[in-house]
Amino acid sequence: METKRKLNIGDIDVASFARPCLGERVSGDTVVIEHRDEILFLAIVDALGHGPQANAVANRAERFLRNGWSSDVIDTMHRLHSELKGTIGAAAGLCVVDSVTRDLRYTGVGNTVLRTFGSQATRLISTDGIIGSRFRTPAVQAARLNESGIILLYSDGVSDRFDVEQYPQILYHSASAIARKIVASFGKPYDDATCMAMRYGR
Repeated sequence: METKRKLNIGDIDVASFARPCLGERVSGDTVVIEHRDEILFLAIVDALGHGPQANAVANRAERFLRNGWSSDVIDTMHRLHSELKGTIGAAAGLCVVDSVTRDLRYTGVGNTVLRTFGSQATRLISTDGIIGSRFRTPAVQAARLNESGIILLYSDGVSDRFDVEQYPQILYHSASAIARKIVASFGKPYDDATCMAMRYGR
């Protein structure tokens, strides 16, 4: 079952697209898109494995993050770790964006990636580990929203070996179109695949 989410805040357009791996009806990936005052919170969670057990962990993480996130991504990550203890565990990338200053802060554990496209291309990498089990001390990495810039967060069900030359329209498409295209073009068939796209300005 495919899932889609979308949110528009001023000049910021955010959307996600996810589908489970072949043979499964539910996904072990999930995303959270929340907004409070001037702060936008984005999260992608990839529970270990796939199928109903992974889906249950992803849903638990989603419920916690929807109400438990804060602008301190490290604190949120540690509290998510406590929430998932005793489960099969997960990877996650957490991001907060100040819609006024355009500053972005990211932290991740496991196989999640944040990449930017546009006037500058950057990659923010997650630390090794499993949330709910053990992981290296996560670090905050910073970036900045640039006019007409694109930011992607995706799970390891999306092949990381693509660049703008393979998808030049990424600089012009809507967030919804980008998220769907990334999963359709670069998703691995035998893994859950999820992409969240954020576009700032036009």
